[in-house]
Amino acid sequence: MMNDKQKRILSITLASWGVIMIGSGLIMNASVHPIIKTTYSLDINHVKVNESKTNEIVLKEITIEINNPLSVNVKDYLENVDQIDTETLKSLKLDTSMVKINEAGTYTYTISFKKKKYNGTVIVKEKNLANIELKLKDIRIELGKSLTVPSAANNFDYSLYVENELTEEMKDQMQLDITKVDTSTENEYGYDYYITYNGTKYQGKVFVYTPTPSNPVKQPATPEASQEPVPEKHSCQIVDGWYYDANGNTVSKENYEKSCNITSENNSEQSEEKEPPLKP
Repeated sequence: MMNDKQKRILSITLASWGVIMIGSGLIMNASVHPIIKTTYSLDINHVKVNESKTNEIVLKEITIEINNPLSVNVKDYLENVDQIDTETLKSLKLDTSMVKINEAGTYTYTISFKKKKYNGTVIVKEKNLANIELKLKDIRIELGKSLTVPSAANNFDYSLYVENELTEEMKDQMQLDITKVDTSTENEYGYDYYITYNGTKYQGKVFVYTPTPSNPVKQPATPEASQEPVPEKHSCQIVDGWYYDANGNTVSKENYEKSCNITSENNSEQSEEKEPPLKP
């Protein structure tokens, strides 16, 4: 058991630790600064800014297939149509007169604004054609005759020369060349002709021949000839009631008897027919 002395020592020790702990707590509390909370607000103002308009003209490069129509709307040719003011758009003038839509190539179009001109480009390209191999016909033509060829006045039918089944678009892209064909001269080996299609040149033959003469046709007798049979020359005779003198001429019965020295008795033996009228 603890004696009185030990109890006093323990009490003093515990009291000292208590004083120390309280002092430490007071010191730490004094060193901590208070936290201040501040609230900030942000006001956003939405301001609509209009796009600026300009008079600057920027043109497009236009590409079309052959035989397709061109637009006549000037806006279709402007790259920056949304940036051009309305009054300027109304003043623009489009000119596509130099563009040939039926012939592949590169052409220039013009847009005018006041006294200034802007030039753009139109590309007319060939249509995508059927990729087939043509088979050309061997043509036979009579000597001196003319071959049928394309012209501006006709819608030429290339099926006269080509065995393949052709569409109108295919025909439009074909070119015939018969410069080596001479139909005025017979050629048993044939002349070369050419058709160009889709970048390929095809060759065919034209044979010029002389027709074989046919047998002459015997013409039927005319009514006049059947009415007056022609007797043998230099003989006096009566044929189908007609009187002929020694020269083969038709005469009256009286002149016949005189020119041929025939009596009425002899004449009655040759023919009992009545005297025919004189030949007009």
